[in-house]
Amino acid sequence: MEPSSPPSPSTLPEEAPASRSRFSPAFRRNFTLGVLNGILFNISDSLISTNLVLPGLIRLLGGGNVLVATLPAIDVGGWLLPQLLVGAKVQGRPRQLPTYQVSAVLRSVFFAGLVVAIALVGRIAPGVALAAFFLLYSLYGLGAGIAGVPFQEVVAKTIPPDRRGAYFGLRQIGGGVFTLAVVSWVVRMVLQEGSRLSFPHNYALLFGLAFLFAMAGLVSFGLVVEPAAPEAGVAGSLVAQLRRLPAMWREQPDLRKFLVYKVFSRLAQVAEPFYVVYAVEVLGAPAALIGDYLAAITVVQLASYLVWSRLSDRQGNRLLLRWGSGLAAVAPPLALFLPLLGQGLGLGVRANAYLFGLVFVLSGLGNASLSIGIGNYVLEALPGRDRPAGLGLINTITGVVSVLMILGGSLADVVGYRPLFWVAVATGIGSFLLSLPLLEPRKSISATHWP
Repeated sequence: MEPSSPPSPSTLPEEAPASRSRFSPAFRRNFTLGVLNGILFNISDSLISTNLVLPGLIRLLGGGNVLVATLPAIDVGGWLLPQLLVGAKVQGRPRQLPTYQVSAVLRSVFFAGLVVAIALVGRIAPGVALAAFFLLYSLYGLGAGIAGVPFQEVVAKTIPPDRRGAYFGLRQIGGGVFTLAVVSWVVRMVLQEGSRLSFPHNYALLFGLAFLFAMAGLVSFGLVVEPAAPEAGVAGSLVAQLRRLPAMWREQPDLRKFLVYKVFSRLAQVAEPFYVVYAVEVLGAPAALIGDYLAAITVVQLASYLVWSRLSDRQGNRLLLRWGSGLAAVAPPLALFLPLLGQGLGLGVRANAYLFGLVFVLSGLGNASLSIGIGNYVLEALPGRDRPAGLGLINTITGVVSVLMILGGSLADVVGYRPLFWVAVATGIGSFLLSLPLLEPRKSISATHWP
């Protein structure tokens, strides 16, 4: 329902004005640097994919399913958990880019340590190498979390809402094209049996390349020109932020619905790290097939980003949350059904493994939609002056859930992979149902205020 009168500027979510020149030199510079940052980081992430590459490394180092489940928990939880404290601290600052730049230095140090730790695996005990890997990977993830709120706030101040779909879509498309053309081939050649590089040098090469791309990405975003906030919010302490939680829960029903939805959408991903482990260890897929899975995911995501980014800019992001949750919810039932289908059809090991690739395709399509929709949705839903602290609150709660997903590894160890896939079926359906009552922020606000 349209509001009877325009909201006051202090409580108004952002929207793009018709009078602002979006194609000024500053806009073009920031748009280009931000897209480049995303491309470089997507390449880096693909080289050491949490769902496709790192599970094999953990297995070779002697780690079990609990540690495999820890990987996405660190990856997502490290990004989200610090944001409650960071959001409270930086909200009163007119510019957020200096905080991002400090975190970039820390992340560079920790990532370099990861490369060294992997390269030394043959010279140190596997248990020591495993402990060093998780320590440095966790510190790198926390460094990313420090940058989380500043990054989102800079994007909110420099990219209009109806250009963010294209902005985040091009970040993904550019990285995806390079991943398809180069990274998937590199991963296949480096990890296949008979490769010139034996373990651990094959993984050390992937980490070294990922480090170079990540560092270039950090530099590119550090060069963005950030305007000062027209009206900064009030900085606070962690305790003050925690005290705001009950009031936010009571007074903002739309944000409450989104928060519950986001928690379920994260829980629905509990089985994702185990799809590749299941394919290799249970279905007998060769390790080199990981490169083919990566290529398949990249192809479908590239095509879908063209659709998702356009829908985001033209119709808003609620639609992307519904599509993303619906598509992602199909992957776990497929993981349960496709191996049985392959057996019924009498398929060989390799053919059955390729059939299982449909699981990665559907999961990739859903995640592509959510990667654009979730971030953009919350940027529009939060009032500008309270946005840093609000982002911190929402993302930290989701980060806690991500850490709890380590229990998925314990479930896989105790009862096997299929019960874990059934848990993902239930949470995936719940995520989709919770996306249905969400409102579209862009349709309920004035189109004359930004940021």
